[in-house]
Order: sequence, then structure tokens, then C-alpha cells
Amino acid sequence: MDRLLTTQDLADITGLAVQTIYNRHSIGGSLPDCLNLGGRLRFRQSDVDVWLDAQYEKHQPKPAYMACSESHPRRPGRPTKTEQVERRTGKKTSNLRTLN
Repeated sequence: MDRLLTTQDLADITGLAVQTIYNRHSIGGSLPDCLNLGGRLRFRQSDVDVWLDAQYEKHQPKPAYMACSESHPRRPGRPTKTEQVERRTGKKTSNLRTLN
């Protein structure tokens, strides 16, 4: 049988405050499965290990080439001065000067 951990034990393992653990339990936040024994929360070590592994996998950073998905293309940067003038006047300007 697994060792039952107290909220203080879980706080020491995760770095969360004890009050945060109670708050998450009361609002249904992310916590390992727990037992309520005599008004006190207890956590099985195996449940805590599984929960921690799931948290780690959930928050793995994506590789840089996957960070920008094709469903969300990058927004264009600031328009150049030429593009601003073209939008304002409605005329296509050329960057090449005519030689006379």
C-alpha cells in the first residue's frame, strides 16, 4: 500500500503553498486524486507521481519550428513608407527613379 501524504508533504514536493492546495481542492483545480480522512486531505504517493508526470508532459515547450502553426499565420510587420503612401493615395509608386 502506498504511503499517504499530507498537504504539507504535497506542498514540500510541489513547491505550492498549503493554502493553494486547499484552494485548488475547493474549486476543483488541478491536483492529484485525494482522500478526505477525518476532514483532512491525504494523497497517495502513486497518484502524486502520476499527476506530476502529467503536469510535466502538459507543459513541455514546443520546438521552434512548431511554435507558429499554419492555422495562425504571423501578422505582417509595420508597413514601409512606400506602402503607407500607396494606401493613402491609392496609386502604385515605383522605387525606381526615371532618368531624364
